[in-house]
Amino acid sequence: MRRKHVVAIMVAVPLAAGATTVPSFAATTPPVSFTMIQFDSPGSDNRSNSSLNAEWVRLTNNTRSTVQLKGWTVRDKARHVYTFGSYALGAGRRVYVHTGKGRNLTPDAQHVYQQRAAYVWNNDGDTAYLRNAAGAAVDTCSWKAGTKPTYC
Repeated sequence: MRRKHVVAIMVAVPLAAGATTVPSFAATTPPVSFTMIQFDSPGSDNRSNSSLNAEWVRLTNNTRSTVQLKGWTVRDKARHVYTFGSYALGAGRRVYVHTGKGRNLTPDAQHVYQQRAAYVWNNDGDTAYLRNAAGAAVDTCSWKAGTKPTYC
């Protein structure tokens, strides 16, 4: 019987002592998150549209509902900003945000385009930031040189 009391105390003390310093495991996955970034397009960086569009970030809807991304932004450290227009990301679906020019065909297409003529993501390291329409941080993904593509 004495052994049971000792075990109970040994278990209870670390839990009570660490209650304020242990990180919360109840943290939730963001509704939409970066899951992959191709920051260094294959081949030479010649600023051709095909090279620019080979640079992209992939966002994934982690929920069981469609998320309306209108007004959401994707940005880098240098403050290049892409703002989604009317766009519905279906449950469990992905969207690729390409750097170059292209046609955003439908408000739920799998590929959208920033319409830029220059690269956004730094090959030697950068951070991508995702913010909702209210400007609140939703997700980030960082990388260093040589980690291409980056899985977030």
